Amino acid sequence: MKPVDELLNAARATLTTSSPTPTGEPVAENVTPIELQVRSAVRRIFATLKTAYPAWYEKHYGDQKAEQLARRVWMSVIQELGDEAVNRGLQRMVQECKFPPSPSDFLDLCKRVDDLPSTQQAWDEALRGSYTHKAVKVAAEATSTFDLRAATHGDKALFQRFERNYAIVMRRAQTGQPLEGRIAKGIGHDSSRPRQQIQLEHSRNEVDRIVDVLEIPKDPKACRAMLLAKMGIRRNDHV
Repeated sequence: MKPVDELLNAARATLTTSSPTPTGEPVAENVTPIELQVRSAVRRIFATLKTAYPAWYEKHYGDQKAEQLARRVWMSVIQELGDEAVNRGLQRMVQECKFPPSPSDFLDLCKRVDDLPSTQQAWDEALRGSYTHKAVKVAAEATSTFDLRAATHGDKALFQRFERNYAIVMRRAQTGQPLEGRIAKGIGHDSSRPRQQIQLEHSRNEVDRIVDVLEIPKDPKACRAMLLAKMGIRRNDHV
């Protein structure tokens, strides 16, 4: 099999030299941006299939009617995926598959995010405030970093909130969507917490935001060193 980059580049070259509306994709005046994105993804998939598995493609999709029907099936399967997930799937397809995957198997290739921590690992990281993946950080912030700082591993209610938020963010990662974005609060979120705690959390978040904007170190030693440097004071390391 040819190198991965060579195959994917050949597929892109096929797209740039072919008709912008391949057979089986009639153009409608009211096509939405999402539909255009899905059609573009299907074109990339079919161009890659044709380049990576030419004999198989000719056998199964060589007939115009068969190709039209196949495109419709693929469009229905990948419609929830963003470009990042589709590209991830294409890369893995060329690297890992000796034979072309079915649409459902290709969907699995797209959704697989190897470096995502498990829910339990993510919970541990959220409690420590140390994240190995951006998805954990986004879920922790949606849950409340203030609550997480004061929590223990046995805090069932907080874990359930975090688990729900992390599941939503993981799905975004798997489908190639932006990780950030508002997460609708579940029933019994702020309404079940004391008002003072909510206000304290908002105040703490605002302080953290200001500190980040002003680029003030959060580590006490680093903050002290920066203050001394600004004042022109030099101290020995042991002082």
